[in-house]
Amino acid sequence: MAKRLIVASFIMLLSIVSLHAQRIQVIDGDGTPVPFVTVTTSEGKYITSSDLDGWIEDLGKNTVIHLAQVAYKPLTIAVADIKNGKITLEEVNYDLPEVVVKPKPYLYAQTYFRDIYIDEEGPIYYRGGVIDNTYDLDKKEVKAKKRHLSKGSSGFLRFLIDRFCGPYDEFCQLPEKPYYERLLKARDEGRLTLTDDGTGRLIIADSICQLGYIYWDREAKLRTVSFDMDKYYYHHENAMNKAKAEKKGKTFEPDTLEQQRVSRTLYQVYRTDSLGNSTPDDFVMSQFTKVGRFKHSGNVFLLMAQSYATSYSYVDKKEYKQLRKDNKVDMNIQELRLFEKNNDIPPLAPNIQEQIDKLFVKELSK
Repeated sequence: MAKRLIVASFIMLLSIVSLHAQRIQVIDGDGTPVPFVTVTTSEGKYITSSDLDGWIEDLGKNTVIHLAQVAYKPLTIAVADIKNGKITLEEVNYDLPEVVVKPKPYLYAQTYFRDIYIDEEGPIYYRGGVIDNTYDLDKKEVKAKKRHLSKGSSGFLRFLIDRFCGPYDEFCQLPEKPYYERLLKARDEGRLTLTDDGTGRLIIADSICQLGYIYWDREAKLRTVSFDMDKYYYHHENAMNKAKAEKKGKTFEPDTLEQQRVSRTLYQVYRTDSLGNSTPDDFVMSQFTKVGRFKHSGNVFLLMAQSYATSYSYVDKKEYKQLRKDNKVDMNIQELRLFEKNNDIPPLAPNIQEQIDKLFVKELSK
């Protein structure tokens, strides 16, 4: 009996080691790969992220992992329970009511956002809140007023990361146009190619490699964009620098130290009409991630900015001013949690939420 237990334990140990070593793919209920999934430990420390095709390369020695992506429900899973090298995430049932277009000059859109900064110690900074976006139909411009609160593990750290995260808030505002339109423009200018892969997805690529996907789900009337922004801009910058060097008769040598560069990715969801067109009031959700490695320590950090549309309406100038007046009050951490619940915004993974709540322990004790 003892020998059987030893053999069984040895086989189980081998299976766990095998899972740690082999590639694991994250998919949805239809078997479609899920890109840009953030993987953290049970303590909330960052491990890795899935690539464009949902692949996770290495889980290290972790026995329990947590997965999060803006369009899917968070999942906690033991590594030993992963079957056939696949992890299935459940899609968020996030549906916005149709907006009736009225002859008014502004589109008012409310978006809920959260910025999370994670390093080797886990979540050390959080910023969340509501953005009041106003889209001028005439000028095709968005003005945004943010109501938020933020907290870091120290006052100085909070100050620094506030400044670091600030420029990325634009990914949490209502976009003036869907990102896929920029990609279509880049294609028309010859900087990108878009190729149908036969499954309804368009493969986005430059002259060097694949950079992302545009997928139009005609039945659900949704379009998603998964795009590796960093590789695109890095390749484009190298091409520009190479041309400048050749013009001066010099040899151009691109930076090959990939581990010292950041990785920036964007995932965006829009509703569409039957022809595949989208307008600003069709924005549903987005996720921007930035992963980097500190040059001296080698430690990895993650910035994840998620945004969800919560309401739309068309307003005139008087109504717009009243909305801005009514929305001056900032929220505390409890009110943010309640807002998420009332607007069906998927919660964060429990381990991440627990660590974030600890940052706000003073507010929670009031």
